[in-house]
Amino acid sequence: MITRIPVRFHLYWAGSDRDGAVSGYYWAVVETLATPPGDGLPIPNLPGPKASDYHFTTRSDSTFIFRASEDVSEREHAFYVYAVDNKGKPDPTPARFIFRAYDRFPPEPIVDIARATGTIYTLTGAGVVASTEVKFILDFFEIERPFPRDTVPTGSELFFQWHGEPTIPGSHVLGYRYRLDESSFNVVDSSVHSVTYNGGPGTPAVAPGVKRFTLRAVGESGWRGQTTRYFQMNYAPDSWYSGPDPNDPVAGWSTYTDGNGKRYWYKDVANWSTFNGIPGTLLGADSALVLPAARTERRTFFEIYKDRIWAHEEGDTVHLNSWVVFPAGGTDKDSPYRAKVGVDPNKPVGPVTTVATANGSPVAFRSQVLTVQLDGNPARPSETTSFPVFDIASVYHSPHILPYSGMSVSGAAYAYAIAEDGDGTVDRRIMRVSGRQDSVAYYADVLGIQSAQQVRSKILKFYVNHAPFLKTGDPAFRPAIPNGAGTRATIARTSTFNILADDLDPIDYNVTIQRVGGPQSGVSPVLIRTIDIWGKNSAGRDTSYNVATDLDVASISVTIPTYIVPGIIYVRIRLADNRTSDVAHGARLLRAPDRNGVVQNYYEYPVTLSAPGPEDASIGAAPSTQRPGSPLSSGRRQ
Repeated sequence: MITRIPVRFHLYWAGSDRDGAVSGYYWAVVETLATPPGDGLPIPNLPGPKASDYHFTTRSDSTFIFRASEDVSEREHAFYVYAVDNKGKPDPTPARFIFRAYDRFPPEPIVDIARATGTIYTLTGAGVVASTEVKFILDFFEIERPFPRDTVPTGSELFFQWHGEPTIPGSHVLGYRYRLDESSFNVVDSSVHSVTYNGGPGTPAVAPGVKRFTLRAVGESGWRGQTTRYFQMNYAPDSWYSGPDPNDPVAGWSTYTDGNGKRYWYKDVANWSTFNGIPGTLLGADSALVLPAARTERRTFFEIYKDRIWAHEEGDTVHLNSWVVFPAGGTDKDSPYRAKVGVDPNKPVGPVTTVATANGSPVAFRSQVLTVQLDGNPARPSETTSFPVFDIASVYHSPHILPYSGMSVSGAAYAYAIAEDGDGTVDRRIMRVSGRQDSVAYYADVLGIQSAQQVRSKILKFYVNHAPFLKTGDPAFRPAIPNGAGTRATIARTSTFNILADDLDPIDYNVTIQRVGGPQSGVSPVLIRTIDIWGKNSAGRDTSYNVATDLDVASISVTIPTYIVPGIIYVRIRLADNRTSDVAHGARLLRAPDRNGVVQNYYEYPVTLSAPGPEDASIGAAPSTQRPGSPLSSGRRQ
């Protein structure tokens, strides 16, 4: 086993001469390479000493400082020594000591000042106001923490000042190594104690991004102590939604209130070719005229279905196969307004599409809508590239200003629109909480996790696919539901059920969806019924009978089994707008209160099952007198 010793070590040696006296010694130290030479080769063996490696001394001991390196703190060495007698004759077999020298106590580098001085921009009522921000950087790099705590303005002048402190008495600092964006360390001697970046001519320039300033203090062995300063240069932009204001009379919204008292706003479009947008909203010329920082924060969005535009808020339901448009705004503190524009004859002209100096606004957005289907699986398209990009020569040409998405999958949708500044930094606070926005909403809404609650406003949750509905008000609907006075319909044991239904946003997944923005052309609604009868048996216990499952027609002849006794029975109808084979797409089932007032995924109502009449005395006898309101006898035995 090779002996391990500190790099600062006191060695002793001795020699003798049988016919004279030892007049001195020659010694040499050799070492291996600090690191492998590359190409997968190992560190070579210790070399032998050359003649020039030897040094003469008359002493028999000395304190040596062996070399490590900046890359490793431990290195293999060999110490050779041989004696010379008073006649100058050397010992032909030098003594050898092989060992590994290690340095556990390199000098400590101390960053005295890490300062950033830059300009930030704030949009106020008086316009964009510039101010100087001085920030002292205190954070340091840790491998388990990918994001720095400190942020400084883009383009800041960076000033670093330092010194080194030996950790062993009697030792000293030989020099320093430092780097920021450089590919290799800057090497300076112990007299240099500061550096400036972004300070103008003659100083290194630093681009925006995550930065790590590394400082090393090199000791006498070559091994070094190291410290860092960790920061983000360029404030990430902030993002918000800036949807329509339903209460703005300028927009001209029409309204209606549903049976639950919820109010909806909409606007019909008579001719899309002459449609100029909705006044007072970003669905129009204002999208190019109003910079993102000047857009009012409002968590609403648009839905476009057929020839109608809806104004929605979080939690609303949109039509299946509709377009949703969720206008976004945001601010940026420090980046130039480098709008992504090139040659595009159709580019709308306005501040949004004009390159400018820093104005407090981000230049672009990215968006994604994740839909959790009712089978629990997510439909998750890729995040969009940055938009708007008005440049027909670019593969990233995205000539639209507002985020939008086609909603052709049923379920709970979670949308985000995140800002990107002129230096390319994107608002990624949602992703730092979780990689999926539905998880962030759950962490915030259900678990109450603070980090998720802080970004919950960046996510819009809504539902896709209006539930199909029963047309119980149609006179042809059979059996009829109780009327306003509570009077129940009476049915015979053998009856024809006519379960009429409809769907506001039908989609048949067996037929290719040709376009988004309305129902499929030439396709009948998919309306799947499951019908059950609930009643009592002769012992007075609850019992049931399944009339039909996955029925895709309205009318069916029903014979209620005799084990269900006459009296009040309940018709339970489950209605879905998808076939069983389409369950991966998810479907909104009809939901209504049952006889106990509990909301279920079925509709249930009472009817009266009539008792059979008495045995006929003879076939063809005169019909008995009918009770008022009872059906005419068919003349057949029941």
